Amino acid sequence: MSIETSFKNRLGKNVLFHEPLKNHVAYRVGGPADILVFPQTEEDLAWIGQEARTHAVPLTVIGRGTNLLVTDKGIRGITVSLEKAFKTIELLSEQSDDKVLVRAGGGVSKPELLEWAIQGGFTGLEFSSGVPGTIGGGIFMNAGTKYGCYGDVLTELRLFDFETGAKTFSRSEFHFGYREQTAVKNQLVLWATFELRRGEPTTIRAEVNRIIQERAEKQPLDYPSCGSTFKNPEGFSAGRLIEKAGLKGRTVGGAQISDKHANFILNKGNATAQDILDLIQIAKDAVQSQFGVKLECEVIILGT
Repeated sequence: MSIETSFKNRLGKNVLFHEPLKNHVAYRVGGPADILVFPQTEEDLAWIGQEARTHAVPLTVIGRGTNLLVTDKGIRGITVSLEKAFKTIELLSEQSDDKVLVRAGGGVSKPELLEWAIQGGFTGLEFSSGVPGTIGGGIFMNAGTKYGCYGDVLTELRLFDFETGAKTFSRSEFHFGYREQTAVKNQLVLWATFELRRGEPTTIRAEVNRIIQERAEKQPLDYPSCGSTFKNPEGFSAGRLIEKAGLKGRTVGGAQISDKHANFILNKGNATAQDILDLIQIAKDAVQSQFGVKLECEVIILGT
């Protein structure tokens, strides 16, 4: 039985073949995935891993692609998306001194969990205001803002490894730093548990709205992008370095280094992944040559 037939028989409408990934990532660029699958259960994941081994094809994991740049040639083998699964949120317990434990599936969107917390009167996730993507992706990138990150409130993780299966870990087993962590490599985040505190919903919402407004004033949100392209080098602002290098507004094809915030590279409507990659390289080269500072990508680049 061919791999295509096997996947169609098992997953039905939850598998797509030769699917353009520009339809599934925030940048709206990128070539096709040979096989794009949307697993629903841990059992689906185990089966997908077995099929990958049987047919000797690579496995790639994506969330909602909010921090992902897929090349124009796309991704070979099997691409796994959590876009349609692991989307539950639950209040686990109420601890002493107003602490609560909340569990969210890896496929839950960051805005969805934040809104759930606001309505329940739980504070601690305000740092994620205006940040797109899934909780799984947020853990993988240790996403956050100047107000905090997921590693600050995480207490427990359940990860799925395509070789060894699912396992639960405590926060103390891993290191979480600026846009990096040692917990998730090639695994999937099935769920994460966070320690939050009780607060006043109106106060929490006011702070969330303030942060969202602050982001809107400083960041270009009108065109597809992946947010910040580069990590801030220690002691520097990546955006300011790129601006000082004279690259604000620089275009290649349909891509542009934002003239509002130089650490954002935008798809102005008809960009290719190569246009964006070219601008990334231009910014790296200019900052290195003019200031002796090496820029490191925050956006994840996948594909052949």
